[in-house]
Amino acid sequence: MSALEIIAIAVALATDAFALTIANCATYEKTLTRIKEWSMPSAFAFFQFLMPLIGFFLGGLISGFLQSFAKFLAAGIFFILAIKIVFDVTEEKRKSEKPDERVRKTQSFNFGVLFIQAIATSIDAFAIGITLAAVSLPFSVFFAAGIIGAITFAVVSVALLIGKSLGKLLGKYAVWLGAIILFVLAIKNLVEGFV
Repeated sequence: MSALEIIAIAVALATDAFALTIANCATYEKTLTRIKEWSMPSAFAFFQFLMPLIGFFLGGLISGFLQSFAKFLAAGIFFILAIKIVFDVTEEKRKSEKPDERVRKTQSFNFGVLFIQAIATSIDAFAIGITLAAVSLPFSVFFAAGIIGAITFAVVSVALLIGKSLGKLLGKYAVWLGAIILFVLAIKNLVEGFV
């Protein structure tokens, strides 16, 4: 496998993280601090670097087990996150309609949500690591994982800039964009799981 193929794989692996970053920026626009914003490219890149290494070294031990349900697991996580956003928005709207409700709750982005998202988007990277163990690499697996992590960081950084602009542009409807993106990612993974 060549470096060019690793770069192509890295770009493909980064697409889910790209979409989630835009969803996060749209959904949590009011509560994102600079640290929280830049934790997204860092966390996604770290897990996209780490999971191919774990997959490479665990290789055949759990490859069949994980590959049989990896897409379904990712789809389930994305569905749960999307449903949580919809539930939070409808609950917030219901509470704000009460006459005695004076303070409107704002959805808050936290590192627990980011951790779950980073794991969900890196399951494919784990499978790539298993593949790397089965092919001949002209360089170290650490170099391949580094390329994947670096490209993910760059792609998600671009998504961060786009997502912030979209969040401001869409205003109160940005939260729904986030939920829609998560539903689309869930359906994509579910379809890929059946195919």
